[in-house]
Amino acid sequence: MMKFVLLFLLVATVGFGVYRISLIYRSVPSDERTREMAAPVVSDETLPPLTPPLEASLAHATQAGPQALRQWLNQNGAWVPEPRLSAIQLDYAQMLVRANPAEARRLYAAVKARTPANSPLASRLKQLSRTFE
Repeated sequence: MMKFVLLFLLVATVGFGVYRISLIYRSVPSDERTREMAAPVVSDETLPPLTPPLEASLAHATQAGPQALRQWLNQNGAWVPEPRLSAIQLDYAQMLVRANPAEARRLYAAVKARTPANSPLASRLKQLSRTFE
């Protein structure tokens, strides 16, 4: 009978130890969760909206590729409010990074130069710095 009680206590102690270790492991943030918390993703909903026709033409140009987006920016860039224009230009730079890295870096540098530190795009610029600098 004493062996049974000791075996039960041993199994219960090991089980409790595994449970406590799993709690500690779950409380330590993984790198992915830490990055998400440190640099929130800026969505287009948080930036100033475009008029419905501009929004539709932007979606079409984005799907059509970098040339169409460049043409859209040349035609409609004057009517887009600033934080949103910078976000669209960063999207365009990301599309260009493989085809024309020099132009992508130039565009990134221009957006970074005119974006203040308290902008909603500051975290995105920081994330993209490894790619473009």
